[in-house]
Amino acid sequence: MKRIAFLLCVISIALSCYAQNQTLDDYVSSVKEKSCAPIDYIFNLFENSDIVVIGERDHRDTTQYELILDLLKDPRFAQEVGYVYTEVGCVNRTKDVNKLLCGRYKSDKAFNNALYTYLRNEDFNPLWDKYNRVQFLRGLYEINRNSKHKITLGLTDCNFSWKRIKTAEEYKNFDDSPACAYRDSTMCLHFSKMYAKQKLKNGKRKALIITNHPHALNATFEGSDYHRQGKWLKERYGNDNVKIVMLNWTEYTNSNDQQTSLVADGLWDATFEVVDCQPFGMDIKGTPFGHTPYFNDRYGKMKWEDVADGVIYYRPCYETVLTIGIPGIVSADFEEEFMRRIKIYFEAMELSVPTLEEAKPAYDRFVSFPGTYPQSPDSVRESIRKLLAE
Repeated sequence: MKRIAFLLCVISIALSCYAQNQTLDDYVSSVKEKSCAPIDYIFNLFENSDIVVIGERDHRDTTQYELILDLLKDPRFAQEVGYVYTEVGCVNRTKDVNKLLCGRYKSDKAFNNALYTYLRNEDFNPLWDKYNRVQFLRGLYEINRNSKHKITLGLTDCNFSWKRIKTAEEYKNFDDSPACAYRDSTMCLHFSKMYAKQKLKNGKRKALIITNHPHALNATFEGSDYHRQGKWLKERYGNDNVKIVMLNWTEYTNSNDQQTSLVADGLWDATFEVVDCQPFGMDIKGTPFGHTPYFNDRYGKMKWEDVADGVIYYRPCYETVLTIGIPGIVSADFEEEFMRRIKIYFEAMELSVPTLEEAKPAYDRFVSFPGTYPQSPDSVRESIRKLLAE
């Protein structure tokens, strides 16, 4: 046993040294040898696996939904998969959202009115302020409207209704509940119930899941039994039957140091520059990408191939755009209900309750800023250029 333990230790050290000694040329070679266009990559995964998880970058980024909607727009998706699930959206609103997405409306204005009515009740925050939700739902509605093969959307987050919440204490009880405390397992439970009821397509049940990067991980918090959503899915449906793919992004670290940390000290982003920022998707096991140490040690010392099966590079990080605010979502006839929620929410969080004039712009005003915040896109681009010049 001592000899086996020693050998495992030697192998671990060797792999760690290997990962740290990867050069830019090694990364570029693996992309040229193993990658393909992102949408083709996703459909290739579906050939041998039934569930594909896309690890979303920052919730506020709108550029990632250009790719996601292009994927859903591909005729193969509706015909061969047909079901997409999102972290965003309370599970009890699933019937409502599909009624919205498959409805017939007299005009675009009529659809937008129905969309806003729906959005005001989709989430357990006073409102969900990420504009890409509007982008996603409008896009999915257009896809369904123009195709005889409809895509069904499943919502996986906690069961919640603002109509049931009357006091700050009731909201706090919800926020402290096991369903919220263990959201990853809650979302897996909701998915599994809906997935089991899916209609077969070509004799199979296929599903695309869109969830934020930390939830998508095939990982467990070190020293606990708290599985991330990706880990739960792989244990429930089989490691090879669930594939986790991460969209390119910066490291998920605290930005208080006013620094945007690039993955692998910028080698991943430099690789993207070398291939002229042409989008690609690829499996990462056994590649320099896979051997890259994962940056968040809350899960122990992991490599990227431990937490994910693949990566998709779509747009360099300095071109991503973070957008919040949905103009018109707090209409005059919604202001009273909006402030009721604000009061309940802020009191439950033990925060000072803002006035309507203070609160409304945070949800109703459209604001965009670079995805590399707090650094400027130019400074991040320059740091990548310096790495390429070395």
